[in-house]
Amino acid sequence: MDPQHDAPTTPSTPGTVTEAYSAGGHDYTFAEFGVGPGGVAANPAAVEWVRAIRQGFHQAEPTDETLERTLSWMHAERVRLRAAYPHAVPEAALPTRRPVATFTSWEGSLNAGRGRLLRARLISEVTVRPTHSRRGLLRRLMTGELDRARRDGYPVALLTATEATIYGRFGFGAATFNREVTVDATTRLQLKAPTVGSVEMADGEAVRQLAPVLFQRFHESSHGSVSRVAYHWPEYTGEYAITPQKADPEVRCAVHYDDAMRPDGYVTYRFEPNTSYPLTLTVIDLVGASPDVSIALWDFVTSLDLVDQVRYGRAPVEDPLVWAMTDRAKYRVTAESDKVWVRVLDPAAALVARSYTFRGRIVISLVDSMGYADGVWALDTTGGTPVVERLRDRPRTADDEAGRSVPAVELPDGADVAMRVDVLGSLYLGAVKASTLAQAGLIVARDEAALRDLQDFMETPTAPYGVTQF
Repeated sequence: MDPQHDAPTTPSTPGTVTEAYSAGGHDYTFAEFGVGPGGVAANPAAVEWVRAIRQGFHQAEPTDETLERTLSWMHAERVRLRAAYPHAVPEAALPTRRPVATFTSWEGSLNAGRGRLLRARLISEVTVRPTHSRRGLLRRLMTGELDRARRDGYPVALLTATEATIYGRFGFGAATFNREVTVDATTRLQLKAPTVGSVEMADGEAVRQLAPVLFQRFHESSHGSVSRVAYHWPEYTGEYAITPQKADPEVRCAVHYDDAMRPDGYVTYRFEPNTSYPLTLTVIDLVGASPDVSIALWDFVTSLDLVDQVRYGRAPVEDPLVWAMTDRAKYRVTAESDKVWVRVLDPAAALVARSYTFRGRIVISLVDSMGYADGVWALDTTGGTPVVERLRDRPRTADDEAGRSVPAVELPDGADVAMRVDVLGSLYLGAVKASTLAQAGLIVARDEAALRDLQDFMETPTAPYGVTQF
């Protein structure tokens, strides 16, 4: 059968950028565009883009309400969409106006520690249709995004990974982690110290208005937190969830108040439909301005009648709740997963934004096959304020000459330690020790003293923690 040639429906909105690309005998057009006002009727290319991502993640075709809500938040957050369109498809195949690869990004912030919010480029909705894989589409999309982010002055890019094996070759390293936990509620939550403030049941609409303000307080005080966008609030309060495309009237809300009756935290939850024991309550979102507020919210959800256990999927790895409980056995970890992946684009800006308790100087050789962070860098904190300087290029290796995306790490003369940029991403927020990564073969150090110095530099007062999914 002859291929069907119909011109791809690429956007015509202001700011659209297109380019041609060929791979393995197939021709594509890449497009980058925004979502304009006017919803579905005014954004046909964005509609096809949304259909493509839902297809890529095995979700149902979007309803009209889902499309309108999705385009609305994307327009409000000034999201940039990227896509690859085939020039020709065979008879009965999806039309050329439906992209075969998708990618999106927007501006956000990362709490790099001590309340410092670092400007970050957030990446999401990365798909490639399996019938068009291994043609360089993802690499083209990712390279275009990171090139632009670096030019626009973003120190880091962030994503959450559905498939962990994909993103290391693009320089991303897993940097924050969450645990799924189950807490026994048959005898309520027995704590070693009294809780603070008070908790009241709340109306979902009121919490939708209040939640962004309370989350911002959490974000500004929580090392490792990532900013949220508008679609989170309707989902977490039960108004409308985009993935299942429906409201959830079983979601309930409660708000925590300080001693002056000012709101400083909230929790949303649902009871699982279950006619047998144990009766289970699932926490959807739990945000406290401080850890003691979060513990008080836990005290509330475990005190509800007809609840035998409470489950939560975004608990911190180092959870104060465990230490607050009189019986640690009632707190059970059922899973642990990576959350935010960090891609350092500008080592100087990223490392200066962190805080350090260690005083000294260290020379780091960074291997970055994409070039953004590649080179030999000096980090100096002897004066109390961090100073980062790029000293020189690092020597080229055989892997560099071969163009490998994950080149081997070698320690050049004059450097104290050497690593790939994805390893720096994992170290950046302090979720893992340098010694652990060295034992895994990911850091090469001049000697034990140099490795100890690196570990002292990258340690943080608290473990990174965030509750944002994107």
